Amino acid sequence: MLWLAVLAGCLWWVMGHTRFNTDMAAFLPDSATPAQQLMAGQLRDGVASRLVLLAVENGSADKLAESSRKLARALEASGHFSYVRNGEQALSPAERERLMQYRYLLSPATEADRFSAAGLQQGLQDSLQLLASPAGAMVKQLLPSDPAGAMLNLLESWGDGRGGPGLQHGVWFSADGRRALLLAETRSPAFDIDAQQQVGDAIRQAFNQSRASPELRLLMSGPSVFAVQSRNLIHNDAWRLSLLATLLVALILLLAYGSPRLLGLGILPVASGALAGLAAVSLSYGSVHGITLGFGATLIGEAVDYPTYLFTQRAAGESLHDTLRRIWPTLRLAVLTTVFGSLTMLLSGFSGLSQLGMFSLAGVLAAGLVTRFVIPEIAPGQFAFAGRPRTQALLARGASALSGLKWLPVLALAAAAAYLAAHSRDLWENELSRLSPVPQQSLELDRSLREEMGAPDVRYLIAVPGATRQAALEQSEAIAPQLQALVREGITAGYDLTARIVPSERTQAARQAALPEPDALRRNLGRAVAATPFKAEIFEPFLQQVEQSRHLPPLQAADWQGTPLGGLAAGLLAKQGDGWVALISLRNVSNEQALKTFMQGLGGAAFLLDIKGESSRMIMQYRDQSLRFSLLGVAAIILVLGFGLRNFRSVFAVLLPVAAAMLATAALLAGMNIRLSLFHIVSLLLVLGIGLNYGLFFNRPMLDEAERRRTLFSVLVCAASTVSAFGALAFSSTPVLQAIGITVALGAVLSLLFAAMWTKPER
Repeated sequence: MLWLAVLAGCLWWVMGHTRFNTDMAAFLPDSATPAQQLMAGQLRDGVASRLVLLAVENGSADKLAESSRKLARALEASGHFSYVRNGEQALSPAERERLMQYRYLLSPATEADRFSAAGLQQGLQDSLQLLASPAGAMVKQLLPSDPAGAMLNLLESWGDGRGGPGLQHGVWFSADGRRALLLAETRSPAFDIDAQQQVGDAIRQAFNQSRASPELRLLMSGPSVFAVQSRNLIHNDAWRLSLLATLLVALILLLAYGSPRLLGLGILPVASGALAGLAAVSLSYGSVHGITLGFGATLIGEAVDYPTYLFTQRAAGESLHDTLRRIWPTLRLAVLTTVFGSLTMLLSGFSGLSQLGMFSLAGVLAAGLVTRFVIPEIAPGQFAFAGRPRTQALLARGASALSGLKWLPVLALAAAAAYLAAHSRDLWENELSRLSPVPQQSLELDRSLREEMGAPDVRYLIAVPGATRQAALEQSEAIAPQLQALVREGITAGYDLTARIVPSERTQAARQAALPEPDALRRNLGRAVAATPFKAEIFEPFLQQVEQSRHLPPLQAADWQGTPLGGLAAGLLAKQGDGWVALISLRNVSNEQALKTFMQGLGGAAFLLDIKGESSRMIMQYRDQSLRFSLLGVAAIILVLGFGLRNFRSVFAVLLPVAAAMLATAALLAGMNIRLSLFHIVSLLLVLGIGLNYGLFFNRPMLDEAERRRTLFSVLVCAASTVSAFGALAFSSTPVLQAIGITVALGAVLSLLFAAMWTKPER
């Protein structure tokens, strides 16, 4: 059979070629503007996306420090990290060597006056004083090659405004001394979740092997940690809720049919639809998102309606072929209206939502076709289906009572519309973070650790565009001195930029030009030394290294590759279109308005990238776009209904109850302080498709009272299946699935009640 061949092909593809992912970036719109493209890049692979923030707590300070040292060494040896920092060493050996070599080209203090006799004399006197300070050992080591203190000046300039944790027992500790802190950068990008899972396992294993005391506890945070946590939550939700929905629907159908054989037949369209949906998504998108898999639970409640209508509408002695001929026009309309509702998701700007639309469209079509062409061929010629006559009689009395309440859906429609209009300002949810299933306590821990470590903020970036890499670096260098005012005023705790680590070639050339000729430097040094206790001959390394610096090639970002500074330099310089953008990351911004005022003073030289604000604007733009698509979808559904019913009154009787249910659902959610998101809009479209099914069957021509009772029973069974399947999603810890579940379950109940109130009167 063709059906079995297609089913086997779908199963082969799903089992052998389908990849599953849980990257929540799939539920971000495709970036439209340069700022949005830049934001998406920073969220996926920016300066902060690969950072893992670690803390060891629940022990004495000496035990915490010991574990910190052992853990840092174990992580460095694991090969998973570009660097691991715990405060023991400010710089790696490779970084110290490179800094020493290029100190004069890196230091803002490299000016000709520093190498005059007076400048060198002042540098020697400063070094003499520092020899008696706690930094004396370092100064003594550097003195022969750096009497002017260029290296110390460079490190001091880099430390301006950086803040960061304090030291206890030689390692980083939180301000209250309760936690030893570590900061690591993974080699793998944050969105490579399989690799990040291995990183997390390696961290936990290293901690278990290095803990100095059994009561010590490890804390982990950062984007990669959240990515793994999200995948596990979504994966568990998807399978758990799909299983729960399947069991609930199967139980309802078994009670309704009273026949395991009919239950088995009824599951075939659902299974076919699920396989077809998964195969269609996999073929179209290359992978299937975990949320799409969870969405399969919703198809169970929708697709199972079609065989339910077929079985429960069968009159005594009637063949399924005859039943299908009688109900197929209505069933076909039900399938088509759901398909047009799915098109809205398919055409959205979200890859994740498009997947849901493709899954629903392919799944519903497959389920409808299997019900139409396969079930009648494989079902037994005669089967026992009592139809629960007592239940049908009770439903008939209830429907008769409800039919006198035709005014109630009209009132609900008007009241809900008025409520939504009155609360339109606070109606929508624009927080991108609400998509994440990560628990609030994990987000609070992340904020706490970032504040304690002075780790890069993931919200504010100053973007400095340039036609070339060098132009972007030069522009950022021009802005950097002005940022010191923001640090002094406490508007930001500090900042980082690539030009600190890799100055522009023009700046490096200017600093090289400030270095004197060998003979001139030797004369100036001799005069400077004469006024100090030092002897000139010990500074021969200094003379040699200055001369070497005069002929060094410009430092490039590639020279830092494989070091922590290299990761920082690469993360803050991005190619964008035909040009480049140098990024300046800000830490702990305390006054957003003052920052915006500062940016206005820069004119068009740079722009502020507020990742939270930009993501909210992007969500609003795509929500508005989806609303427009939704209206087009509704218009298409109305046209389909008009073509199928060919009667304005019938179209009105079918549409009014579901319109009232949709608006009442939205108003009830708003009344429960649930802000509506794009996913609630999508869910309301599902309510539209489900409610139209109820209205179509309630208002189809019926031959007699027996058929009317069978219709009431079949719609009730379908509604119970739908509410069970979608209600299971309401218990999801994934906000997207939860929004869909709550909205559709509530909307389905209201659609059933309102449609019953507008049931076609008895003939």
